[in-house]
Amino acid sequence: MNPSKLFSAMALGALLFGVSAGDASAEMTLQTKNQTYILATQDVNTAVYSRVSAFLEVLGDKLGSNTINVQPISTGGAASALLIEKGQVKIGTGSNIPVKKLAEGTYDKSFKPLTKVAALFGGSDITWGTVMFTDDFVKKTGFTTLEEVVAAKYPVRIVTKAKGSFGMDGATDMLECMGVTWKDIESWGGSHTHIAPATMADMLKEGQADVSMDVVSIGQAAFSELCLTSKMHVVQLSEKTRAAMNAKGYANMTMPANSWNGQEKPVETVVGCECILVSKDIPEDIAYIITKTICENKEKLTSIVPAMRYFQPEKAWDPLYCGIELHPGAAKYFREAGFMK
Repeated sequence: MNPSKLFSAMALGALLFGVSAGDASAEMTLQTKNQTYILATQDVNTAVYSRVSAFLEVLGDKLGSNTINVQPISTGGAASALLIEKGQVKIGTGSNIPVKKLAEGTYDKSFKPLTKVAALFGGSDITWGTVMFTDDFVKKTGFTTLEEVVAAKYPVRIVTKAKGSFGMDGATDMLECMGVTWKDIESWGGSHTHIAPATMADMLKEGQADVSMDVVSIGQAAFSELCLTSKMHVVQLSEKTRAAMNAKGYANMTMPANSWNGQEKPVETVVGCECILVSKDIPEDIAYIITKTICENKEKLTSIVPAMRYFQPEKAWDPLYCGIELHPGAAKYFREAGFMK
């Protein structure tokens, strides 16, 4: 697949719904014309990329002559927000907790608080704190929780997503809530590798890693395939760890049984959520149309991406879901819909 995917909203609408450019009535209400907006998202093999594609399918011709150019150049988490802040892109997928930290200036001392980023909506996907053990690791050690691994100071080989991703941030938060750091893992003779999801899955499958730590959508392609071809153990976080994660902004949630192949029982864990971020200088009409269209088409979006069933438009404006202030165009929609005052 081409790493840069260009969508003309009018052309896509004509293709999907049989309308001509002259029939695109939404364009008549737009003041903004002939603009191209780069949208940064994750790799084409991720559930996040699939969801963005579904958003654009539902948008159809509603952006008139404007286009959205999707580029898989974000590692997730904080990355898109930073790309927007630097002016490299105008729209991006992000995760509420790292975005919240960036907005507050608590994410990293090297980053100043965000000043150019806003949200359209949040909660388009629930991202689950997901810890998996390989079957060989369980048979070899007898460990059934990450807390047991930490208590034993076992030389475990951990894989996470790349630095800057929500998966990496979430893994770091989990370890901090257990009282340890990545340097501690190294001091026990263990290792940690931070890479793309497909490579994470390959390392686990090939016996080059023992444990994966992630904050991920259920159904993520690389790990869905891994669980179909290799026996993996999805382990839960202790009540103490979850309470510490709650203090960082994560919510408690029970991962349903069979969320992953071979996961026969529900798993107690924590969640974050996905949000759509934009530059504050995106025109209000563009922000309004995108927000309105996505929030009013949950049923269709769910038919394309089943994980969208967790999306709650009536709560999508909440700072808890967005991590950062709303763009005025998005706020206008949520007020009109009666979801916020």
